[in-house]
Order: sequence, then C-alpha cells, then structure tokens
Amino acid sequence: MKIVTLSENYAKDRGILAEHGLSIYIETFNSDGTINRRVLFDTGQSDIFIRNAQKLKVDLNQVDSVIISHGHYDHTGGLNDFLKINKRAKVYMKMEALQPKFHKGNTFTGFKPDMSLLDGRVEFIDEVTNIGESIFIFPDIKIFNEADTSFAGEDIFRDELFVSVIQDSAMTVLSSCSHRGISNILKTAHDYFGLPVQSIIGGFHTRDASMEKIGLISEGIRAYSPISIGICHCTGLEVFSVFKEKIPDTRVYYNYSGKKTII
Repeated sequence: MKIVTLSENYAKDRGILAEHGLSIYIETFNSDGTINRRVLFDTGQSDIFIRNAQKLKVDLNQVDSVIISHGHYDHTGGLNDFLKINKRAKVYMKMEALQPKFHKGNTFTGFKPDMSLLDGRVEFIDEVTNIGESIFIFPDIKIFNEADTSFAGEDIFRDELFVSVIQDSAMTVLSSCSHRGISNILKTAHDYFGLPVQSIIGGFHTRDASMEKIGLISEGIRAYSPISIGICHCTGLEVFSVFKEKIPDTRVYYNYSGKKTII
C-alpha cells in the first residue's frame, strides 16, 4: 500500500504547501503489482491538496473513491474543486456530515458541498462498507473509553468514520481527527476483524490535551502493538515527541504534507 499525504498542517519540502486540514491519497495493489484501488481520504480546507498532488505526481483524475471522514471544513473544503476535475469518483460519507457545525455557537465550521456536483455520485453509508478488495469504511465508532473523546459541546460526532486497510493478515487504520477517540477506533476495528494492527495514520485530537489524556491515549494504542504510527494534523506537532516517548516500541513519525509512505 502506498500513502501520500497531500495536505496537512505542516510541510518541509520546497514547493509543497500546508494548511490546517488533512487530505490523504491511498493506493492499494494486486498480487501482480498493478494498482487495485486509488482512494482520496478527505480533501483538506482548500484546493491546496490538488496543487500538491500535481507536484507529487499523483493523478487525481484516476481516483476511484473519495471518503469524507466528517463534516468539518478542514476535511471537506476541497471537495467541490476535486469533483470539478474528477468526473467519476464515488463519494462516501455519513448523512450526518451534511448537518451544520458551529464553533462556540456562532462560527460556522461545517460543510457546504455543491449538491449539483454530488448528484448521482454520493453514497451515504451506515454500515461497514468494503470498497475494492481490502479497503473498509467504518461508519460506527463505538465509545468504549469515554475519556478518549474530543467532543464539541453537544456534538458527539455521529458523522465521523474511519478507514481500515487489510493486507498480509494485518490492519492499517486511518483516522482523520479521532473525535470519538483513537483507542475506540482501534478497538472497533480489532473487534470486527480480529487482526493485529500494523500501522496507524491520522490525527488524535490531542493538540490541547492534558498530559494525563495523552498518557491514556498512548496506553490505549500500546495495547495493539502497532509497528508504526504516522501522527498528523490535530494531534499537534508540539506533542509529537511526547507520543514518541510514551510509545517507545513503535516507530512514531510525523506525517507531514508531502510525506510518502509504503506499508
């Protein structure tokens, strides 16, 4: 599996742009080495992911599927721009992603798609959905550990989903913000498949979290003994080293804008 982070909060390579948001490109392969599926997981806050894709030699016209993790602007803002250049990809999301979202009651932080562009291309999912041979979308994240959640007032993020990719009898789990908790996400996937966790990529929503909460999340992750963790976005670059220290037996790296990973 090949993963290219098209847009994230930070960039380190010349010519690659960054913004507060996340967009990840995924390629899975057949046994003969040919590409099986091309998937876009979120579209960042703007069209930056499209500009970066061009520099990174990622052809967005070939994307088969788009998965929207939840209805925040920094994960959905580039969707309209993508749908204008790619006329065939199906879009997967939860119906709840279209519900209005506000920060502290007055600042709109939600999702305003062009419904004419989505017409005939969107599939609202409410059960585990398999796209391609090895990619599974999970729309129901059970709350096993309430301490590992990042809700916004009354918003408990019923619109949030995550992705699990199966290869070599192990799972790679991709989560964008983990508002419902990365440990809850990992347990949901593990309970479903009963497979070991190979890699985790995404945001844990810990940028402003207490050390106690970061310790709790680290403990929940260590329980699955992942080989690698690509931390990004709302995890917070400032707590990256804390996770490296608290999960010492796992390769923990920062998944910046432009980062290419082979799993």
